[in-house]
Amino acid sequence: MKPFDLFKFSVDNLRRRKGRTVLTVVGVVVGVCAIVVMISLGIAVNRAADEMLQGWGDLTKIEVYSFGAQAGTPDLDDKMVENFRSIPHVIAATPIYQPTDIWGQLASDRSGKFISDGTSLVGMDPAAIELMGYKLVTGSWDVTAYLGKGKIPALIGEQVPFAFHNPKKSWNSPDAQKYPQYDENYTTIMNLPQYDENGVLQNPEEFFFDVMNSKLIYRMNIGFDDETGESKYQEYEIVPVGMISGGMNDWTVSNGIVMSLENVKLLEADHKRATGSNSGGGGGFSTGMYGGGDQSGTVNVGGYSSVYVKVDDVKNVESVEKALKEIGYQIYSMSETRKQLQSQVAQTQLMLGGLAAVSLFVAALNIMNTMTMAITERTREIGIMKVLGCRLRDIRNMFLIESGAIGLLGGGVGCIVSVLISLLLNNLTTLLSFLGVQGNVDIAGFFGLSGMADQMPGMNLSIIPAWLILFALAFATGVGLISGIGPARQATRISSLEAIRRE
Repeated sequence: MKPFDLFKFSVDNLRRRKGRTVLTVVGVVVGVCAIVVMISLGIAVNRAADEMLQGWGDLTKIEVYSFGAQAGTPDLDDKMVENFRSIPHVIAATPIYQPTDIWGQLASDRSGKFISDGTSLVGMDPAAIELMGYKLVTGSWDVTAYLGKGKIPALIGEQVPFAFHNPKKSWNSPDAQKYPQYDENYTTIMNLPQYDENGVLQNPEEFFFDVMNSKLIYRMNIGFDDETGESKYQEYEIVPVGMISGGMNDWTVSNGIVMSLENVKLLEADHKRATGSNSGGGGGFSTGMYGGGDQSGTVNVGGYSSVYVKVDDVKNVESVEKALKEIGYQIYSMSETRKQLQSQVAQTQLMLGGLAAVSLFVAALNIMNTMTMAITERTREIGIMKVLGCRLRDIRNMFLIESGAIGLLGGGVGCIVSVLISLLLNNLTTLLSFLGVQGNVDIAGFFGLSGMADQMPGMNLSIIPAWLILFALAFATGVGLISGIGPARQATRISSLEAIRRE
């Protein structure tokens, strides 16, 4: 019997028993729909978690520390930074260099009309700044440009404009300082500097002056006057070549003046000459959430206090982390938090998926029952086919095609219903608003991540990628085929003579 004839014969048999076929297909639809929807919810929550974590910090950036290292770990110096760059999948590595003894003021001009106290200097490898994934708000990345004697090119952190105050005003005065305005979740600053393509500030009313188009003066404190007791400063002109954003997590960059390593070390050398002191160098604020675990037996190594390592893809972060830990360094990255969130989602997803699988198992039993009843009803027909010389494998294949078709049909309908449910879930907030119900639907709460809906108000509640549709179809068809194996074998073992005698 030709394959086309087998297929046509099987479909005709299913059509003759429409009621039973439809009920069996419905069972498969319910099982497939339940599994697809559960998986789609997990995919949506994982994607929302990634977006949320990306807002907290770069998922492909690893921070390496000089403290908490294992005994015998090499110094975190320039040679080691160069070794980091040779690790597979590392696209950039740079020290975050902040001389610990240098303190100063950033003034809007030489008259000091507006002052920012304690604005930190951050030294980075110029070739790595852009590769680190920071956002350039305006200007260029070129912190090595020669702008004239005594002029230092720098990238200004986007939150630096909020650090300026009017020294002639009392701190209690509402006009003493401009303040950032946060959203309701305190995750985003709403009034950050905005520039057009020509470098023109679009919201000047939010700030005292345009930082990018001003002559900034950095006043480095070099001691105190013995007679007056007032601070003595050594002044440098800072030329903003661009404004950089480190996001809400990287405060070092967002609130600092980013220069080349060379220029920061030159300032450090000037400070040493002027004060006769030896700066500790390389210290500064760490953006990571270091801590936890037994730190006994660890040491602090020399060199830089921290180094940023940038990985090409989030899937390769774990292998780079392993290489850094093998050297002996203490590290931090957002990937650990990401893995914890994903593990929480996977556990809940597995539990809910198991419940959904029960309905698919019941559907498989229904397929077996349907096919077994079909064999009983068609015993005489099977006997006639055998007498006419039909091969046993054709009889077996005929029943397998029928059971597989039930699984495929149920899988297809289940996928369509799943897509409709997904669309409903993704528009559920809008639909509820029409009914007078306000607020976000916290699907993430089912996965142990309550509150994520508030942090990701625009998140999709369900995401069904193409691979999930293909997987569901293949899985449902496979369930149908497996369910039909037993009845198909039973059909091939029926005696031809006894089958023909049966009414």
